[in-house]
Amino acid sequence: MIKETHITGVMIQYFFSCHRELWFFGNRLNMNYENENIKIGKQIQQNSYDREVKDVLIDNKISVDFIKEKNTICEVKKSSVLERPKKMQLKYYLWYLKNNKGVELKGELKYPTERKKVDVSLSIKDEREIEEALSEIPKILDKSKPPEPVEKPYCENCSYYEFCKV
Repeated sequence: MIKETHITGVMIQYFFSCHRELWFFGNRLNMNYENENIKIGKQIQQNSYDREVKDVLIDNKISVDFIKEKNTICEVKKSSVLERPKKMQLKYYLWYLKNNKGVELKGELKYPTERKKVDVSLSIKDEREIEEALSEIPKILDKSKPPEPVEKPYCENCSYYEFCKV
């Protein structure tokens, strides 16, 4: 049983893409470290936006890729595939800052290899979805075994793919 769940932005992203992946990650079965896609993504994030202060840790709870002028927090991603879960991760950061720091900011998802940026804002509907995810994530993580696999078009690129193949 997980006593106190420290919910991260990655957990929010996984909640909106795959509950099984969330369970593995949240229960410290971390395959991500050796995944080639994760390594490439980290390299892109590190090599892009050189003038920005990166990996801004807030309250030892959330880590945004960088904060730029005009009150905008930015997340750098390898590709725009699975954009909704990535947006929800960024919206979680916006929600956290609003509800825990009283600061309302804007967000940007940045895809340097695609030369694309997506503006992200937080709506009332988003806030409800984030709050629902925050209440559901501990329930998923607290299960004695992972949720059953659900085949999705992007499964083959997942670092946990070998755990889910049937």
